[in-house]
Amino acid sequence: MLNQLGKNIQAEFQSNEALCGNLIHIFQMISNKVRFRIICTLAQGEFCVNDIAEIIGETKVSNISQHLKMLRLCGIIEARREEKNMIYSLSDDRIRGMIEYFRAVYLEPEAVI
Repeated sequence: MLNQLGKNIQAEFQSNEALCGNLIHIFQMISNKVRFRIICTLAQGEFCVNDIAEIIGETKVSNISQHLKMLRLCGIIEARREEKNMIYSLSDDRIRGMIEYFRAVYLEPEAVI
């Protein structure tokens, strides 16, 4: 038999089912090393596919393009045309905030885990 706290948590889970599914999908998309690095790059600014490939050290631009397509289809990034190039950026500042949080907690020299 659940206590009141357990019942409240259960009700919260039930009312947020769609949100939970969306969040899990985002984490699945960025759990790939290349896609995560793309997101980290775009958290710092807008870039074209060639710049992204060079920044993350991927020699095949076509691989980066495929990852960008996946991220775009699920709504994590967006693209706009600038002359002959497609310029990619994050579509949601909450993702940028999440990446900044990860950087501050896990990558800063004074961070303690």
